[in-house]
Amino acid sequence: MDTWIELARGPLFRIALAALLIGLAYRLGSAASQVILAWRRAGDRQLPLRSVVTATLSWLLPVRLLRQRPLYGIASLLFHVSIIALPLFLAGHVVLVQPSLPFAWPRLPGGVADTLSVVAFLALGAVLVGRLAVRTARVLTRFQDVAVLALLLFLVGFGFLAAHPALSPFPARTMLLLHILAGDLALALTPVTKIAHCIVYPFTQLIFELAWHFPADSGRHVVTALGKEGEPV
Repeated sequence: MDTWIELARGPLFRIALAALLIGLAYRLGSAASQVILAWRRAGDRQLPLRSVVTATLSWLLPVRLLRQRPLYGIASLLFHVSIIALPLFLAGHVVLVQPSLPFAWPRLPGGVADTLSVVAFLALGAVLVGRLAVRTARVLTRFQDVAVLALLLFLVGFGFLAAHPALSPFPARTMLLLHILAGDLALALTPVTKIAHCIVYPFTQLIFELAWHFPADSGRHVVTALGKEGEPV
């Protein structure tokens, strides 16, 4: 078992981390290139920057969702906060990267980490139920969305049970191995799932705004393409 654990948190973790960084760098570069292309083609470059910033902040702080679906909105907000804080500041995770850092990385106190783990598990479960139980949300939910939420649910659950062996029906080392494997898979899949929006989303609002500013002479080109020169359109 120890050999498998070392493999999972050693070579497999480094491979998954490399896939995460390369994939996010590609997504970020792709978004930046779309911004530049849209900016070059835009006929009207006077952008309402305030509305772009407001739209971005309204997503980062889901006020509208909290008003329309308060329980789901709270669960979604808690899920995002905890799922970001736990991987970055959990003591067991920091140990893996601390030797490579020239400074001391902050760690969550044990009680805070346990509370966040429980909050993350409950919030993930609530978001998953909300996606499947509400018809309007279910129509927009793909299989991969459910699979990612389920993976994160297992990831948090296995990690909590590994840290609290008295509550686990299976040996702690087994839970630890499953937790690490689920974490490696989640890292590797992040660039190709909706989790990547934490990096890309601030750019999408600018892309959408630029996309509405048609290039100069676009109307004339459309008329030509339709063969309607000299005709009222």
